[in-house]
Amino acid sequence: MTQSTLRTIWMAAALLIFVFIFNMHSGTQNSDFALVIKLPIEFKASDKITRVGYALHGLRMIGLLFWTIPFLAWVHAKGESGPAASAFPFRLLDIQPGSKSGFVVQTIAFLLLIVAPFVSAVHFWQIVGDEGKVCQPNPAIACEGVWSRPVQPGGFWDHTYRLTDGTTNRGPSYEPVVEPILVLALLTVALGFAILLLRELYRAQKRSVPISETSRATRRDRLS
Repeated sequence: MTQSTLRTIWMAAALLIFVFIFNMHSGTQNSDFALVIKLPIEFKASDKITRVGYALHGLRMIGLLFWTIPFLAWVHAKGESGPAASAFPFRLLDIQPGSKSGFVVQTIAFLLLIVAPFVSAVHFWQIVGDEGKVCQPNPAIACEGVWSRPVQPGGFWDHTYRLTDGTTNRGPSYEPVVEPILVLALLTVALGFAILLLRELYRAQKRSVPISETSRATRRDRLS
């Protein structure tokens, strides 16, 4: 896979995940503002979804898919040399990543597409942990905390339990114990790849620039 193809895949995935997380974050704030991308398959939250429901969906997206973003960025950085900004896969129009304006753009992109999801994960986790209640279909059974154990050993992954704000026993399906452990484990993996990415961005500055890249840079300087 070429670096150009890798950048295209990374940008498409990073922006889609960012849009979803941003919208779930807005939902937890009861905000009507949302980012829209037209796709054949669209996630559309119910009008009755609670603040806890938005937080759960956002946390699931970050936990299950976000780790791929720092991972792909790390793979891209390993194949680059030169300024750290050039090793980061974000590209906007024809701005040169190694220039002053390019460095600013890359820094903003890094903060929005790498750092911001971790901040949102903390935000979502606080809502789920503080306000979330695990309920069963029978309203007579009291709701418990997100770390509650299933009543029956076979209760894992059976969609019996619902995560709500405690005012109702209807909400998104939730698997006690298993789901929070899985999310925290995947978030740890994502953080690990983010650290590897930072290290590779630093290493890219020490690698020699290939002759082909030097020639292209020289030709660009002559044309400008």
